[in-house]
This record gives sequence, structure tokens and C-alpha cells, in this order.
Amino acid sequence: MMNTRQFKKDDKYMSNEELIALYQKNKDLNLRNRIILNNIGLVYSAAKKKVTNYTSFTIEDLVQEGIIGMIKSIERFDINKNTSFSTYAYYWIVQQMDRAIMNNGHIIRLPAYVHEKLNTLSQLENSYLSHNESLDLDMLCNEANITKQEYFLINSYKTIFSHLISLNSFINVDSEENYIELQDYIPCDDSIENIVISHDLQVQIRNMLDILTPKEKNILKLRYGLNGEEPLTLEAIGSRYNLTRERIRQIEKKALNKIRRYTLRFGLKDYLLEC
Repeated sequence: MMNTRQFKKDDKYMSNEELIALYQKNKDLNLRNRIILNNIGLVYSAAKKKVTNYTSFTIEDLVQEGIIGMIKSIERFDINKNTSFSTYAYYWIVQQMDRAIMNNGHIIRLPAYVHEKLNTLSQLENSYLSHNESLDLDMLCNEANITKQEYFLINSYKTIFSHLISLNSFINVDSEENYIELQDYIPCDDSIENIVISHDLQVQIRNMLDILTPKEKNILKLRYGLNGEEPLTLEAIGSRYNLTRERIRQIEKKALNKIRRYTLRFGLKDYLLEC
């Protein structure tokens, strides 16, 4: 892997497109390195955003992955198209980082399909939040190309796993000061059926409910559809118990923390990986 500190930027200014045209013509690695150096800020910008998510990757690890992504963009960039190189390169940089994180950077392994759906949902939810719009579930599911049941199922596993192993991360909503919590996952080669709708995992989760009080157990069943019915919102559950949305959230959190402590003690060995 190359060390960015070894690069020296030429004083003579040339645009990215001019440098790439020269590089693609003669494949001079010095030119390629100069292009990387000129745009290394894109790599660090993407790496700083990615490292805020809980991952075993350091910022230097992500920078190295980003450089690989930029090299791919340099090789593939079409100078005849009306596209900014920085925009094109950033796509490849982020894609390379995401792929590396999915393959090597997390404790829980979920398939690429789930990881991609989680990213899609997060981006859509962030878009709503950044524009101060309330979430429209029908529109969200339509844009993510999933059913409501899939939405609740994916989010239920995300929430449960985030409490089970306490892998809480933060993503930026609309400014450097405004972050929301999110749980990251990593895919494996198993099929979506084997993980997301895994019967064995659902059985283990139901078994763990036995350590909860009757109210806690019922609230989690209602919240995550573990009773075979469609999951309910905090407001809907609160109406049933004549409690506020916040109170239901507190009970839910307490119950999930109990499950987390139980799991840390006895483990979910079939679903967790050693890093």
C-alpha cells in the first residue's frame, strides 16, 4: 500500500481531467500518484464519515481502501463524458470503503442484501429528517422496494442486535453537530432467508423473552411482531397500555438491555463472530 506522505504535489497546475488524459495515454504512475494527491481530501472526507460508524477499521485503513477506490476511478474515468472527476471518484471511494467494511469490518455478519437495504433505508430516513419531514412509511417502503413486513423485520433485527452487543454508531443528519444513532452490519455468503427470516434465530429471541416481565415480554412481541402479527409503533402500543410513547420506549429499552446482558453471559454463538 502506498503512503500518502510520500507524494509530492507539482507546483504547475493541471486539472484532474488533463492529468487523467495524460495518464491514460502513457500510464505514468507518477501522474497517477499526483492525481491521487490532488484529490486525497476526498478520501479523508469519506473516511472520516465512515469511521464514525462502529467498525474495526481505523481511519488509515479506510484511507488505504479509499485510495484503491480512487485508482479504480482513474482507470475507468471517461474524459469525454460531461462528468466531474471528483464526483465520479467519490462514488468509487465510498463503494470501496463500504465493500471493505461489509467484508471485514464488523462483528455481526448479515448478507449484502440486508446491508444494502439498511443503507438505503438510512439514506431515505436521513433525507426525510434533514428536510424536517415526517416519515411516510408507505412512501419509504415504496422507494426502498420492500414490503412493510420486510421493513419492520429488518429494523427489528437492527434494533435487537444493536442492544445485544451494544454496537452503537452515529451518522450525520444535516450538520456536524446533528447525529443520530445507527447500527451497522456486515454481510456474509448466507442467503437472506437463512439470516433475516431465520427460524432458529427467532426461536432464540422468543426463548430470551422468558427472562422478561409479562409487560416487557408483551411490549417486545407487539413492537417486533414476534407474535406473528404486524409490528406496532410506540404510539399504538402506548394506547393499548394507556401509557405515553416515551414510557413504552423506556420499557422497550430496559427489556432489550436485559436481553443484552443475558446474551453477553450465555452468547448467541451461531450468530456472532470473533474479530
